[in-house]
Amino acid sequence: MRGGYRMRRKQGFTLMELLVVVTVVMILLSMVLPGLVKAQGRAQQTTCMGNLRQLGMAFQMYAADHRMRLPPYVTSSKYLHGGTNWSYYTLPYYQDTMVLDCPTSPQGEPEATQEALHLYDGNYGWNFDGTQANRGPICSFSRPARNYLVFDSGDQCVIYGANNWENLMEELDLDWDSGAEGPNRHNNRMNVTFLDGHLEWLELRDFIVAPCRSFTVPWNIEWQNGALEAGTIPFPVR
Repeated sequence: MRGGYRMRRKQGFTLMELLVVVTVVMILLSMVLPGLVKAQGRAQQTTCMGNLRQLGMAFQMYAADHRMRLPPYVTSSKYLHGGTNWSYYTLPYYQDTMVLDCPTSPQGEPEATQEALHLYDGNYGWNFDGTQANRGPICSFSRPARNYLVFDSGDQCVIYGANNWENLMEELDLDWDSGAEGPNRHNNRMNVTFLDGHLEWLELRDFIVAPCRSFTVPWNIEWQNGALEAGTIPFPVR
């Protein structure tokens, strides 16, 4: 160049420019990430609903092959009790144990063995006391579209025992010690399959505290004093 002067080309970024770029990227991520997390949550919920739809169909097909009755109450062996072995009884109808795995639960699917299915826990539970075989054929229920069948749960068998709030919290794993196993994995909502086979996404509190008198929907359970009322174990908010 004339006069021996040569203009140097600017190379790289200054520290200030890098800070600006990083700030812009962080702002963009803060705007995008909540949407991605929400989308992932909805995808997991959809997968969970698909699982429960298949399980509901498995219960129905099992009943169709067994005089319209669901897995029986048998106490002679731990492997025969319908409540804690429904996943084994219905296995021929849903076939793949991946159906037993809610993607938001810390518990994975079990192996397809009688022992593993007996110990299966932490994903889905059956409203055993409300729909089990001793209550008669499922066609005898007058309002199957309002009767809980199988749903998100920390235990696979929901048996009420003393028929009170504390026992229900323990059965569903909604006590404080249950971590993420309980049925509040989907933003305090839960997926529920009803006796007629349809699904709903219910507010957890609506699912739990529906007043239930003797042999009425959705639980078909005779609660203490005729209704379920909140007790000493607090309703968790996580």
